[in-house]
Amino acid sequence: MMTNEDLQSKTISFLRFPLIVGVVLIHSHFDTVVINGVDLMEGGHFPVYTLISYLFSEILSRIAVPLFFFISGFLFFYKVGSFTKQAYYQKLKKRARTILVPYILWNLLVVLFFFLSQSFFPGLMSGKNKLICDYDISDWLWTFWNTNMINPPATADKGAYPICYQFWFIRDLMVVMLFSPLVYFLVKKLRHYVVMCLGILWLFGWSFGVVGFSSAAFFFFSAGAYFSIHGKNFVEIMKPFLAASTVLYILIAIIALCFRGEAWCPYLHNMGILVGIVLVVTLSAHFLGKGMWHTNTFLSDSSFFIYAYHAMPLAFVVKLLFKMIQPHTDGMVLASYVFCPLITILIGLLFYYLLKKYLPVATSVITGGR
Repeated sequence: MMTNEDLQSKTISFLRFPLIVGVVLIHSHFDTVVINGVDLMEGGHFPVYTLISYLFSEILSRIAVPLFFFISGFLFFYKVGSFTKQAYYQKLKKRARTILVPYILWNLLVVLFFFLSQSFFPGLMSGKNKLICDYDISDWLWTFWNTNMINPPATADKGAYPICYQFWFIRDLMVVMLFSPLVYFLVKKLRHYVVMCLGILWLFGWSFGVVGFSSAAFFFFSAGAYFSIHGKNFVEIMKPFLAASTVLYILIAIIALCFRGEAWCPYLHNMGILVGIVLVVTLSAHFLGKGMWHTNTFLSDSSFFIYAYHAMPLAFVVKLLFKMIQPHTDGMVLASYVFCPLITILIGLLFYYLLKKYLPVATSVITGGR
């Protein structure tokens, strides 16, 4: 018989790859595809693509990043009896190898990718970004934190990202880890009350207003930390809510799909994320516990590589495909939406396999030893 602790561990391992697929799907939702300053999606009317891509990329997949913050918070404090100064330094030292080093290396790889693309494939570039060869010292520094300081956003609500844009998650995670003694103290003393307060702030869209300080990161990291710090098994606690979370999440997803764009939708969206996390955890634990689902070790191990690698190749695949076939029907655009992330993930898995087989040390460095 599998213990609750074993089931919790297996659930975390199992979820890694599906959640990364969700992250790729988020970045696969294209409203615009700009090549040489021309938007190839402009003027098109694609109702089926719009509906399906919104469901998968803007509703279902949005569970992924908050759940990763939650798992990170749980694992950061897992089996930590007393969070002393020495324990804090040891945690940061380990995360420097597993998170900071890959963060720097992958951002540098994207700089190289941009430089090569701008030099040899300028026809596939949007033409909106500053040329790498024109970067000054401040540009190089902002590359690792907020590229809006290099290329001002076209719209006020455009997010602030490092040049490897999906690594905003790692950036914000490193920030909250630096404040982990404060997280530990508040969660230890105020228990679930502080988590609830952070949750309310996140639910209603409150922001610190400082790049790298994310209310989502602090809330979900603290929520995961709560279970570790107080010795609670989150799978065991969530399991009884499988049926309720299934019904409620389906209802929320349908409403969000039908009323997308309404002013109150962001609040419903955030509620859907909370319910969706419970559903994803309990559903996975249910089938893992019954032996009907199993963790594929290769896919689980490849998760960080797929996460780190996928953004630029995905953009390249999308632009290359659009330039080659110029999809103009609903079916062609929908097929592109399915094909682009699929081929990107498959190529990534092949690269990971080859790198792990022939360059295991280098692979370990760029994936933080995973």
